[in-house]
Amino acid sequence: AGSNFLQFNSRVRHTENSSEYSCAPFSEWPDVDGVTCGGCKALVKTDNFKRCKDYCESFGHSCEAAAEEKAEDCKEKKRYRCDEEIEETSDMLCTCSKAPCYASLNGVVTDEGQSVGMARTSSMEECEKACNDKERCESFTLCPEWQKCFLKAKSLDGSEAVEQKSDCKSVFKTTCSGSTGGSSGGSGGGSSGGSGGGGELKVKVVSYNLYWWNAFDQNSWKSDGIISNIKDNLRPDTIGLQECDSPSQISRRTGFLSKASKFKGAQGVMIREGRFRASNKGSKDLGATGKWGPRYVTWVKLTDESGQSFWHFNTHWCVHSEGKRVCNEDVRYRGARTMVRTIREVAGDSPVVVTGDFNAQMNEKGPQHFLDSGFKLAVNDWVDCIFYSNHWTLLREGKGSSSGSDHKPVYAELALN
Repeated sequence: AGSNFLQFNSRVRHTENSSEYSCAPFSEWPDVDGVTCGGCKALVKTDNFKRCKDYCESFGHSCEAAAEEKAEDCKEKKRYRCDEEIEETSDMLCTCSKAPCYASLNGVVTDEGQSVGMARTSSMEECEKACNDKERCESFTLCPEWQKCFLKAKSLDGSEAVEQKSDCKSVFKTTCSGSTGGSSGGSGGGSSGGSGGGGELKVKVVSYNLYWWNAFDQNSWKSDGIISNIKDNLRPDTIGLQECDSPSQISRRTGFLSKASKFKGAQGVMIREGRFRASNKGSKDLGATGKWGPRYVTWVKLTDESGQSFWHFNTHWCVHSEGKRVCNEDVRYRGARTMVRTIREVAGDSPVVVTGDFNAQMNEKGPQHFLDSGFKLAVNDWVDCIFYSNHWTLLREGKGSSSGSDHKPVYAELALN
């Protein structure tokens, strides 16, 4: 999907149009057929989608209007319902809007305000959807352990006092930076809005174990689902990959990712093409070898067009033992200490994100060492995590579909403070 837009990048026609909707920059819209209309409307190909509803939802938006175009332009020949199939045409006009952005606090606000409902879920995405669908909902309290989402009418700005209640945290609607969907197509090209040329830097970070030996080698048909998942659903600005034997294949098949860091032990970092400048690449043996050989941390410094930069570190820890190659909690903890020390030596006090398959539960000494060292946990599923330094604000996090892998990808949208 990403490559389909890029190949038309030099000949996209724009039409000025005021917008009542908010949406991602057109540079992030998949399958654009050479014409964007402003007002969060574009002419898109029907190769992968026949309904605007399905198209908009493929990149996290909602359909507001659907139509058949007159002559490869923004003029409407016939209007359709969003869920109605538009047949016998190679393209269609879709108007897509994006749900409000959210930011979270590290606890529950002391004054949560009036209740407007409750949803039974532990999912951040489902809780956000419940709030979007509920009139007067401006914030919510999500309690994953209780599997409850308490919807609130009170507007928050992030400066409120908080208290700790189980694993609950307050989440509130906030302004989406750089996501008006105007005729210029935005800047930066990142899934979470970009920097806007010197404004707030927002980044979508993903961690994904690709299950290469099975999904790309023994049962290669599975790789189609993984590639599609990256292209159409995850759409990262920067992604830490594990069990990736060929970054060049991922680059070629996604059409928008390029290798950013060194790859050691079949793991490393890839980025959206044109999103960042990559520099200061490196790797280090963690001294925590298991059955499958040495384990590494890889890294790269990423700088956007406004000059704002951060470091992305990625890893894949040991899991099995064989002979003298013993892997256990203590070995992983040794690797964690080496990794945190390396991050301090390489990045200093600069902003950092850490992705990886840690092959450890969160209560193990290894992951806990990151928390004890001042890092925050953005998201965790099974043994896959994203950590971040205190330079960032966590806007959103979640888990994706495994789509042929034996791991679910995890993602976090972060804003640089």
